[in-house]
Amino acid sequence: MNNGIQKSDGKEKFNGFTIRNFQAEDAAIYVGNIYIEKSEEENYKCSVTVSISLKEGSATIEIKDREQLASTQKVEKGMAIVCDVTLANVDLENASDPNNVNWYRVNQETGDDSKIEETDFMKINKAKGTYRLWFVSPQPEDSGTYKCEFNKQGVEASTDVSVVWA
Repeated sequence: MNNGIQKSDGKEKFNGFTIRNFQAEDAAIYVGNIYIEKSEEENYKCSVTVSISLKEGSATIEIKDREQLASTQKVEKGMAIVCDVTLANVDLENASDPNNVNWYRVNQETGDDSKIEETDFMKINKAKGTYRLWFVSPQPEDSGTYKCEFNKQGVEASTDVSVVWA
């Protein structure tokens, strides 16, 4: 039995380590080819081969009932714009936090986005696995384009929808 010791080029090599795979939060790590060499001068040298492959995260966002929202909505009747977010390789600290997505109103003239903050007339929440922008009593001046955006851990995705109240 050689206990993992091999002799080559006048050097003793010991390869007695277990090769392992690790799954990290954002990477897959493979450790292999671990050698400890003893030279003629009684010095020891350790060499390790490590392979790391990063997992790329992604997000997909869809507005529910987009076709229904395209038709004119009734004023003063509560309504939600619902945003479904599907994540791959993204771990959220608090998956039920409605702040995982941001809501914006798009200025039709300039194209600039204004971030929406929750008010008595507009609520932002997460219910039944979706992110919702709830209009308590929408008015014609609430008509416009609204955008749902996910931007966490270097992963970005967004979509928008136009709604008209009359």
